[in-house]
Amino acid sequence: MMSKPNFLESELTLNLRQTAAGDLQLPASKSISIRAMLIASMGKGSVTIKNTLISEDTLVMRDILIELGVSVRFLAESSNGSEFSSNGICIISGCDGFFPGLEQNRRITLNVKNSGLSARTILPSLAFMLLNPRANCSVYLDGVERMRSRPMSELFSVLESLGSKISFPKQKSSFPCELAPSVGREIAEIGIDCSKSSQVLTGLLQILPFLNSIFSKKIKLLALGAIVSRPYIDLTMHVLSKFGCSVAETLPGQFYTSALGVRSPKNFIVEGDASSASYFFASACIGGGPIRVHGISEDSKQGDIKLLDVLKKIGAEVRWGNSYVEIFRKGRLRGIEIDCLEIPDAAMVLSTLALFCDQPTRLINIASWKEKETDRITAVVQGLERLGVSVYREGDDAITINPVTFLKSAKIQTFNDHRIAMTFSMAAFALKDELGRVKNRVLQIQNPECVEKTFPYFFEEFSRVCSEAVPVITVDGPTASGKGTIANHVGKNLGFNVLDSGAFYRSLALITRRENIDEGDHDEIASRARTISLRMQGSRFFLGEDDVTMLIRDEKIGLLASKIAKYDDVRSALIMAQRDFARLPGLVADGRDMGSVVFPKGVLRVFLTAKREIRAKRRFKQLIEKEIPCTLNDIFQDITDRDNSDYNRPVASLALAEEGATLSIDSSSKTIEEVVEIIVSEYKSLS
Repeated sequence: MMSKPNFLESELTLNLRQTAAGDLQLPASKSISIRAMLIASMGKGSVTIKNTLISEDTLVMRDILIELGVSVRFLAESSNGSEFSSNGICIISGCDGFFPGLEQNRRITLNVKNSGLSARTILPSLAFMLLNPRANCSVYLDGVERMRSRPMSELFSVLESLGSKISFPKQKSSFPCELAPSVGREIAEIGIDCSKSSQVLTGLLQILPFLNSIFSKKIKLLALGAIVSRPYIDLTMHVLSKFGCSVAETLPGQFYTSALGVRSPKNFIVEGDASSASYFFASACIGGGPIRVHGISEDSKQGDIKLLDVLKKIGAEVRWGNSYVEIFRKGRLRGIEIDCLEIPDAAMVLSTLALFCDQPTRLINIASWKEKETDRITAVVQGLERLGVSVYREGDDAITINPVTFLKSAKIQTFNDHRIAMTFSMAAFALKDELGRVKNRVLQIQNPECVEKTFPYFFEEFSRVCSEAVPVITVDGPTASGKGTIANHVGKNLGFNVLDSGAFYRSLALITRRENIDEGDHDEIASRARTISLRMQGSRFFLGEDDVTMLIRDEKIGLLASKIAKYDDVRSALIMAQRDFARLPGLVADGRDMGSVVFPKGVLRVFLTAKREIRAKRRFKQLIEKEIPCTLNDIFQDITDRDNSDYNRPVASLALAEEGATLSIDSSSKTIEEVVEIIVSEYKSLS
C-alpha cells in the first residue's frame, strides 16, 4: 500500500535511471474489469468481482451503471484518505437483462469522459434494452472533446440496423448522441468492420445472448476483414464463458451463441493487467532486470502478454513461475521489425525501447493507435523528435525509430493519454556514449495524473524498481565460509549498506519452529514469508520488536533454514524484501544465491569458500567465544549436512554465478584482511 500521489503541478520531472530490478504487484486489468462489470450488471443474480481495478475508467463505468439503476458497490482495501489501493472488490446485483432506470419517464444523461471501452460497450447494451417495451425514457451520452472525434460510425450503423432510434445533436454518427425507445428489426447476420477497433465487436458480443431473447432468429456476428486486437475478442468470449455464455466461432470471424442471457457465477476474479506490465517488461530490458511481475500467469487470455514473445526476440530472458513472470536482459538489445497488430496497447512501449537497441526498429500495423485516447502515432513521433530521435513515419501504419547515443532534455506532452505518459517514462533511462559516459538531461512528463486512468501508482512503482545505478557486490558461499564477516568488512571499507540474506531464512525457520509449522508445508511457510517483518539494526536482528539475534544463530535453526530454502515459493516470497536493500551508495549482500538469483546483475559477484575442516574449526571457535555449548564433531557434521542440502537443492543451488564479473576465493589460508583487500581491489578496478 502506497501513499496516493499528489501532483502539485501538472508536470513531473523524472531523474535519470540506470538500473531496473525488483518485484511488482500488478494493478488489475482494466479490460477485464469493465467487461465483467457490464456483463454482471446485465446478468441474473449478485456477483462479487474480486481484484477489480479502481481507476478513472472503471469509476466511469460504475457511475454509468448506478445512473441506470444498477446496484454497484466498490470496496477498496483502505478507506484511509492518505492511502489507496488500485484494486478492490466490486459487488453488483444483476438486472436480468433490463436496467431498472430505463423504466422511468425521464431523460438520462451519461458521461463516458474519455473511456472508449466504456462508450463502445455501454452503447449496445442501452440500444438493446431500449427495444424492450418496458423502456420509457431517452438516454443522452457525451464525453470529452476527444471522444467526439473517435470513430463510432460503425457501431451506430449496426445499432440502427437493429432498429435503434439514435439522434446526433452535433455531428452524424458521433458523440454526443441520444437513444430513444424503439422497435427491433429482425436481422439474421450483422457484419462489422473491425479494422480500426475490436471494441465494436466486443460490445455486440456482450449483448449477443440477450438479442436471442427478443428476436425469433439467433443472430450471427460476422467480422469483415482482419480483426485488429484479436486477443481482446478472445478475452471477451472468455469472460462471457465465466458467466455461463459459450460463444462459438463457427467459421473464422463468425460468432454465434444459443445462450439466452447470462447468469451470475457468484464470484469472479480479475487478473493483473498485462498492458500495465508492458512498461516494466521494457524497463527490465533497458535497465537489466530482473523484474518479477506478480499477478499474471502464462496461460493468461490477455493478448498483450504476447509482448514477451517480441522482447525475447529483441534480447530478453523470460521465466514464468506460479502467477508471476520474471524478465531480464540477456545481452544487447536488437532492433527488428515488429508486427503490432495483436498488441496495440503493449506495443506502445516499443517506441521508446527502440532507443536502446543496436539498430533501427520498425513498428508496423499501428493504424489503430490513431483512434485511441489521442492520436498516438502523432504523439509518439512528436515526443521522440523532442528527444532528438530520428523517426520515419510511413503514413498511418508504420514508423521506423533510429537508436541514438544521447537524448535531449525535453518536455513530453501526453495529451492527457495515460499510455503516452507511461511510454515516455522509458526515456528516463540513461544512454551512454562509446566511452561509457552519461550525459545529464531533464525529462519532464506533462499531466502525469493521466495515469490514473489505468495505473494510479505507476510513477511510484516506476521510481521504486527503476533507480539510479546502485552498485551491488554479492558474496555467496557455503556455511561458515566467512561470507558474513567479509561482507561486513567490505561494506565498511566502501561505505556500502550490508545485507545478511541468510537472516531472512533463519528468521523464517525460527517462525516455522515457534508456530509448529510442518517443515514440509511450503505453502504455509511461504505465507509466513510474505508477511515477515525483519529489521536489521547494526549487527542485531528484530522480528517485529523481538530481538532474535542469538536465536537465529542456533545451528538447528540454520539447518532448518537450509531445508525450507529449497522451496521456490518461499524463495520468491523473500526476494522482494532482499532486493529492497539495494540503495545508494551501494550494497554488499551475502547469502547463497545473491549473485545467481537475487542480484544477477551485481557489479561484482564473489563466491567465497574454504575447506570443510577449516570452516568447522572457525565456526567452533566462534561459538565457544560466545559461550554457546557445542562440539567440533557436531559442527563438522552440521556443515556437511548443510553443504549437501545447499549444493544439491533443485532451486537456486549454491554455485558461482555463470556470467558477468565474478570472483572465486578460497579463504582456507587467507586472513580476513587479505580477502577484503582482494574484493575491494577487484571492485575498484571494475568501477
